[in-house]
Amino acid sequence: MSLGRHVLDLARIETGATTPDEKARVRALDRLNAMLGALDSKTSVLLRFNAIVVAALAYIVVVRTPDVFAALNATARLAILVIAHLSLAASIISCGFAFPVIAVQRGGLPAIDDAGLDRLGAVVARRTRLYSWAWRFAVAGGLGFAAIIVIDIVN
Repeated sequence: MSLGRHVLDLARIETGATTPDEKARVRALDRLNAMLGALDSKTSVLLRFNAIVVAALAYIVVVRTPDVFAALNATARLAILVIAHLSLAASIISCGFAFPVIAVQRGGLPAIDDAGLDRLGAVVARRTRLYSWAWRFAVAGGLGFAAIIVIDIVN
């Protein structure tokens, strides 16, 4: 469906030249698009959080490990390295789940019919699941980073 045809169909529905059922479809389409917009926004914030955690963990693992944790005992240093690597992996996996949630193109314009709404609903459901997993892995990565700080403070 072309953009012009899609916009014309929406205008006809909004001006009342159609049935109440078609108006309900437009409202459903608007709600699904709003849900995708909210997912895009939340995922953008989640990716920023992951970027901070990945940068901090990469700094700890690659650059500063020998200097910063030299005063700690061997067990604490090993725990920090293991936690840091696992947290880094969790944050990177989180990004892998998050990237498909944000889309420049949402797969074209959905038809304003039940099949188009079903397809768009499936996109929302898929991206919601991806976001949920991205969030879980981001939390794991952030908790790992917090654990490293706690280990450093305690020792």
